[in-house]
Amino acid sequence: DDSQLRGSSAWGGNFLHMNTGAFFIAELQYAINQPATGDESKNPPSADLPGVYKLGAWFDTAGFPSRRFDTAGLPLADPPSNGIAQTLRNNFSVYALMDQMFWRPSAESPQALSVFAHIMAAPGDRNLISLSVNGGIALKAPLPGRDDDMMGLGFGIAQVSAAASGFSRDMIFFSGTAMPVRSTEVVVEATYQYHAAPWWQLQPDFQFVIRPGGGIPDPNNPTHRLGNEAVFGLRSVVSF
Repeated sequence: DDSQLRGSSAWGGNFLHMNTGAFFIAELQYAINQPATGDESKNPPSADLPGVYKLGAWFDTAGFPSRRFDTAGLPLADPPSNGIAQTLRNNFSVYALMDQMFWRPSAESPQALSVFAHIMAAPGDRNLISLSVNGGIALKAPLPGRDDDMMGLGFGIAQVSAAASGFSRDMIFFSGTAMPVRSTEVVVEATYQYHAAPWWQLQPDFQFVIRPGGGIPDPNNPTHRLGNEAVFGLRSVVSF
């Protein structure tokens, strides 16, 4: 089934479709040393460094296809397989986030250095990604006179699930053809938010991707994985 349609109409207007399960999400948040609100003369800026910590989870009661086995319990890559993925009941994920400022010259200074991190885990038998970790640092006001600008360095690691990797190994075993086995995708990123005007923000961005898709086959040479990739982008935001 198309996960975007989930049994709904092709134009996406069937909002009362009740046969695809229920989705639940919950999150706890703990914030420390948050900026005071109201009259700043009565609430001067605090010298303590603010931070936000979150712990959450989601749960879906719908059925999800197995990444490796068919309804008879055979590997999907096995020639006698019926090709219909086994349906696994329910799906869920747990995650944690942190965004913590750990340096600024003074409480009144616009300059500040923060660290952020995010980790997520999900069952690998029904998800392509079973573990992901993202993080980085962000420097506000990185240059003199650029109080509203932001410079950031980040990374992301996505672990392809054991079931998805196992499917690749099964394909190699049953076909006798060498091909890549998906493992881990790694991304490093550098970006700069430049406020060209009070109403206009420009953000150049550079990403370097190691093992795209965890090492998917190269369409032009399926026995080798797709090569590493460099991505350049430019985002523009106009506020009015």
